[in-house]
Amino acid sequence: MSTHTRQKKYIVTVVVAALIVVGIVSAYLIPTQTTLTIIPITQEEQERNEALGIAQRYIVTSPTFAFDGDINTLDVEYIGSAESFPPQYMFTMAFDSSHGGYGNREGQMLTQAITHHKMDIIVSEGNVISAVTDKTWDEINHQYVLKQKLPSSNEQTEYFDEKVTDYQSLLVALKSRGLEVKETEEINDSVFAVPIKVLSVAGMDLQVYEFGSESITNEAIQVVSSDGTEIGSSVIRWIDEPHFYSQGKIIVQYIGHNPEMLSVLDSLLGNQFAGM
Repeated sequence: MSTHTRQKKYIVTVVVAALIVVGIVSAYLIPTQTTLTIIPITQEEQERNEALGIAQRYIVTSPTFAFDGDINTLDVEYIGSAESFPPQYMFTMAFDSSHGGYGNREGQMLTQAITHHKMDIIVSEGNVISAVTDKTWDEINHQYVLKQKLPSSNEQTEYFDEKVTDYQSLLVALKSRGLEVKETEEINDSVFAVPIKVLSVAGMDLQVYEFGSESITNEAIQVVSSDGTEIGSSVIRWIDEPHFYSQGKIIVQYIGHNPEMLSVLDSLLGNQFAGM
């Protein structure tokens, strides 16, 4: 075979190999024709997503979270929707705060403790209609939620229509309103020289001082300033609004501003004799 013939066969072989390489590369580089399938979103899903956005925007401005909430700990869970018209969408949002307590605590004495919270938010018609933190604090109305415990079928509620005169009658009177009442502790050291009996009523604390007689109780009342910030020679800076009530042999102290709790105390013990 001549040298010229061998060169022609070599050139043909190179050309064929190049065509094969181009074909292989084209198979990878030239996109194949595909069909994009779009799954339609239902109106309910769209409304739920919009409600989620409203809830997320709300929580960062809510009093408790805005004060000291950590955005890095925020976790959102969709609970469901209520069978109502208009529909109501429910979310639970968990987060950590740098301090204890609820709401805007500017100027209050704060506990330096990382506190975990869960806020239940309900959205309807583009608005947040309910936001409650730890089932305790109403973010919208800036007040504690008055928790009630309904009696079970085998549990009877004591009827009470008498006058509160002492600690035991106060317990009966509170329970007769369907409120959850727990005796949490007794503290021997107090400004009135009698033990403090601490009650948890609907999740809020009441301090009860019981004296030996009504006359001794009246003497104790006289040492409390009209705004409740001074008791005898002690000047006290309360973490919230102080309210003092008295009936019979007891003085009842409530530190807070929940209107429902104040209404219960007014109805059982009359008007406060000191406080804000």
